[in-house]
Amino acid sequence: MSKPIEHILILIAMEAEAQHFLSELQLTPKESLYNNSPYKIYTGFHNGAEVSVVTNGKDKNFGVDNVGTVPAAIATFATINQLKPDIVVNAGTAGGYKAKGAAIGDVFISETTYNHDRRIPIPGFLEYG
Repeated sequence: MSKPIEHILILIAMEAEAQHFLSELQLTPKESLYNNSPYKIYTGFHNGAEVSVVTNGKDKNFGVDNVGTVPAAIATFATINQLKPDIVVNAGTAGGYKAKGAAIGDVFISETTYNHDRRIPIPGFLEYG
């Protein structure tokens, strides 16, 4: 018999992408075990399961969301180690969804991938990368 899912961890890079989850599920902030870590943990319960949403937090020098593979890897490793979830979901908009005519809730299947890792041509992010 398989173990029931008791704790779901949802990883979302940008705070704006996470806001719907946070408000709809009424999640509250939770402390990280790691002092001075930029990522943010929010937790609560839904349909009997604990749900945690983690964002990569903000860059302390530039004030923009921490994006890219390094912040994602750190937040993922640290929160899996701390929370020990049963399942991990990586969610997000994949950048620029609105400009391509997409809406929240649309699902995309990739045919190609690119590793841009922080070189993002958006005001405020230019200096960050």
